[in-house]
Amino acid sequence: MKTFIRGLLTTILVFTFTLIPTVIYAERTVNEDLIGDYFKEAITSQMTEVITSDLPDLSEEEYQTIEENIENNEEINAFVEKYSSRLLQDLSKENVDDVDLEEDIRNILHGNKDMIEEALGEEITDEQLDQALDEAFETEEVDNAYQQIIKEAKDEMPAEAQTMIDGYNTITSSEFIMIAVIISVVAIIMIALLKKPYYKWIVNVGIAGIISALFIALIGASISLLFNLVIESMNTTMTVSALPMLITAGIMLVVSIILIVINSILDSKGQRKNAVS
Repeated sequence: MKTFIRGLLTTILVFTFTLIPTVIYAERTVNEDLIGDYFKEAITSQMTEVITSDLPDLSEEEYQTIEENIENNEEINAFVEKYSSRLLQDLSKENVDDVDLEEDIRNILHGNKDMIEEALGEEITDEQLDQALDEAFETEEVDNAYQQIIKEAKDEMPAEAQTMIDGYNTITSSEFIMIAVIISVVAIIMIALLKKPYYKWIVNVGIAGIISALFIALIGASISLLFNLVIESMNTTMTVSALPMLITAGIMLVVSIILIVINSILDSKGQRKNAVS
């Protein structure tokens, strides 16, 4: 009976060891590599066009320099990170939390005031920029625009897609990952209590780690391949790399082998001690 329970607990470890890095990888891939990069490309393209619209004599090198400066801008990166991480979450909420798009846009434009001045051909003060923004925001309720976009997306989204998004938000939540970690710790403790001598639990952890490493590498390669096929059909320059999952699998494999080696060393010491006694 104990052997069966230990086998079951080891299977649970394989599941959680595979699940945790896969969920973290999926969240990073979707939020940063897909949604985040899409936002970044769109914002960079739009701002580059606006800034260079009054500079017709720019060379290709100068245009690319402006585009790279915008792409690497801290305010834009913060904006992209903020909204790419909450977009899918808001699609699962009944009521969308208030956003402060107006403040975010102000920060981006103030952070890029030198580029605006270059496009205008004259210097502008912060007060002049704020006045122009105030006039623009009087006719456009940007904060409500985000909520309206989310509402329309939810209304037009098929029920299956909504279910998938809800499930994705559940498994990528910090609470879900914490539960998986706790299950792993409890399973290890139970194995340790069921197996003697005291160090023998590391064998089960090592075996679970080796099997999980193989699953992680396979899943990472499959996810990246699937996403890249979809991205390729959309004619975008984005790509998804399986490298984080492969690195994770490699580390887990090395650690698992080390644990099994440690077990062998402890076994040898125990046998020598018993032989002496």
